Order: sequence, then structure tokens, then C-alpha cells
Amino acid sequence: MNRRLLACLLFTLSLSSLAWAQTPPGSTEKAASSPVWLPRGAMVGVSLRGDDRGQTAFAAQARLQWQVPFYRGRVDSLSLLVEPLAAYTFAYPATVVEDRNVDMRALRLFSLLVGVAYRSRPERGLEWGFQVGTGPAWYAARFTGGEKTRESYFVGLLDGRLQLGYNFGAYSLGLGVGYSDRYNHRRTSLARSYVGGLHLGLYLEWR
Repeated sequence: MNRRLLACLLFTLSLSSLAWAQTPPGSTEKAASSPVWLPRGAMVGVSLRGDDRGQTAFAAQARLQWQVPFYRGRVDSLSLLVEPLAAYTFAYPATVVEDRNVDMRALRLFSLLVGVAYRSRPERGLEWGFQVGTGPAWYAARFTGGEKTRESYFVGLLDGRLQLGYNFGAYSLGLGVGYSDRYNHRRTSLARSYVGGLHLGLYLEWR
């Protein structure tokens, strides 16, 4: 597992414990008006990840989000998080094999993350939050110029994200930045170095 991601996850978990300890007991946040089976948010953005040779791939990302609160405070909440993810690479590294001209022609990723989300959200004004999740992921890639032309693998994905935005009442809009890393990967995979990485984008959440 990437050490930077592990440090980020430990930091977000410590923030969760601090937020729980500081929330006044008995306080309540407004309950959501949307049914629990409807999504509560969406995010669009980009991700980037490179290998040890400085080659980088850029992907467009789209996420939907379901949240089931299990704790509500005056402005704080903790929720069970379910988030499907789809990513399509649009900028590829020059080559995926050192000293050989092996081009990547396509890379796509799909994942279903399950985790915990924290939100500090007043009735109106600035809000912030974070989330940590993990789940199965599938990625597929195509190549030209080498012996391998296609590959498709199931792996695990670990994902963490910080959010900062503005609450307009029934809606929240803001910026999210995070990092994801695959685990249980195949060493024979040519695309593994470009799966996950730093991601940032705009999020919209509603109640």
C-alpha cells in the first residue's frame, strides 16, 4: 500500500475521532428529505498517476454517492458511504515499458467503494468533510507495439478524500481532493502503475 495514502487515512480517522468528541451530546441535525435509496451526491473531476519513470496518465472521473447517516449532531454527521466510480483515461504515457515503444490506447476503471463519511455542515455557509472507503475494482486496458494487446484485472481499491464547500440549504457545492491506491494487483499488469492516484473535482450534494 502507498505510504502517503496510509498517512492520509490515519489523519482522516483521527479527525473523525476528534469531531465525535467535540460534538455536543443530544444535538440534532436536520434529517434528509430524500429517500435513502436515492443518491445523495455526485462528483466529476480528473485523476492522475505516474510511474517511476515520470510517465503520467490522466483520467476523467465520475462518482455517485449514497449516504446512510448513523450519527447526527448539531452540525456534524457520520454516515455509511456507498460510492460507485467510473474513470476513463484520456491522456496516456509515452510508453508503458521501459526502453520499448509499447503504447497504451485505452484504460478504464470501475469500482464500488464502501466506507464512512464525515460532514461538518451548518444550516448555511462554509462546510467541510472527509471520507474513507474501499471496495472491489475492475480495470481494462489496450496496448499496441508489444506482445500483450489487452489486459483485464480485478483488484481492490482504497480511497480517501477531503471536501471543502458551501452549503446553500438543501444543496452543497464545493471542491474535493483525494488519493486512491489499488491493492492485490498483478505484477504482470502493464497498466497497474496508472490506476488510482491523485484525484480532484467538483462535488454536489443534496438532502
